[in-house]
Parts: sequence; C-alpha cells; structure tokens
Amino acid sequence: MLDALGHYKLLGPIGVGRMGELFRARDTRAGRTVAIRVVADEIAGVPGRRQEFLETARATAALSHPNIAALYEIGEDQGRLFLVSEFVPGDTLRTLIAGRPLNPRHALDHGIQLADALADAHADGIRHRDIRPGNIIITPKGIAKFVDMGLGAWTAGGAERERAAGALTGGVGATIEAVAYMSPEQLLGQATDERTDIFSLGAVLFEMLTGKPPFGAATASALVDQVLQAPPRPPSAIAR
Repeated sequence: MLDALGHYKLLGPIGVGRMGELFRARDTRAGRTVAIRVVADEIAGVPGRRQEFLETARATAALSHPNIAALYEIGEDQGRLFLVSEFVPGDTLRTLIAGRPLNPRHALDHGIQLADALADAHADGIRHRDIRPGNIIITPKGIAKFVDMGLGAWTAGGAERERAAGALTGGVGATIEAVAYMSPEQLLGQATDERTDIFSLGAVLFEMLTGKPPFGAATASALVDQVLQAPPRPPSAIAR
C-alpha cells in the first residue's frame, strides 16, 4: 500500500470507486487534512480517457464555492495520477435522511446552499451529472457540500445512469437509487443540460422534506415508468 504521494502522507483508506481509490491524507506543507483520489488505471492509463479526465478535473479545480468540496490539486507521483480535494467531515445526506424527513428549517437551509452552489457551477459551464443524497455531505456545522462536482461522468453513480439511459423497460444493471434522481431526458438517452441537475436537486429537496423520493417503486423498471409517465406524489401525501 502507498504511504505517501508527493508531500502528502496517506493516513488511511476512505473507499474505492470507479474513479479509483480514495484516501484521507495529510498535506505536510499546508498542515491540513485532505482527501486524495488515486485515479484508476482504466482512466489514467488510457491516453484519450486520461486527457478527457484531466480537462474535466481542471475545469472543476477552477470552481470556488463554500458548498462545493474544493479540488485543490491535480498531481502525479510514482507513476500515479491523483487528485487532492478538500476533506469534508460529516455525514452524507442519505445517512441523515434515513427514510425520515429533516427539520423543515434545516431542509430549507441545505436547499438554499445547494441551489446556490449549483447556480455557480452552471454559470461556469460545469454540471454535476450525478446529484443524489449520497453525494452530498452535511458537516457538523450544518454546511451542505456537493462532492465530485463536475466528475459525475466518471463515478460509479454516473456509470449507473449511463446504463439506465434509454432503458424504457427498466435499465438493466441500474439501481433504484440511480433511477430515482434521473431526469426524464436522461432515462430516454436524450441530450442533457443544466436542467437535468436541477431536476435531480428537486428530487433531493423533496426527499429532505418528506423522507421519501418523489417517485417510489419496487423495481428499477417500474421506477423508470413512473418518472416518464406519472406526476410525482404530492409531498403532503407523505408528510403533512
């Protein structure tokens, strides 16, 4: 196992995903804790994909917003391409909701923060592409932060959305969680723009206030049908 990359001392693994392994690390120069993503060989080792990934990461690194986990650096050491990001303490919104509505004031506060962050990203031409409660962290001070902003096309969640796209009869290989926050145009495999992120954020806001996503079904295929054909459930029918 790696114990350091450049001037970053790796402290322990956080997880592993489609983009690569994620570690908690110590920036020995700045004296702060950071998150380091060691980019998977399937991306870093393929010239075309590597270049596309780097272009996306550079655009994301230019973003600066208190409700977006910052991307500090794109580096390479020991033949490993890596991203250095803000380490965000706290719990995911998925963990905090856990099937129950949040306090309405807290939900409103989080919603305002996330909408403002999304507006800034969209103004710079950057889309998240995989907004869901699991990709939003709430810090102990109540600050909501998007993680993986602009990198949704490279995440496992992004891959699930790709598998679901155009699958009118069920999205083979897609999970209910992925489909629940996808816009109709995504499910139809059509061109998407910033409005797709707005739809996904709307679904997250609905869940914060009710404890449930706006569409609910037992299978991914049934959920696809609901998103495409049925109006969402009235929030008051779930939580008065």
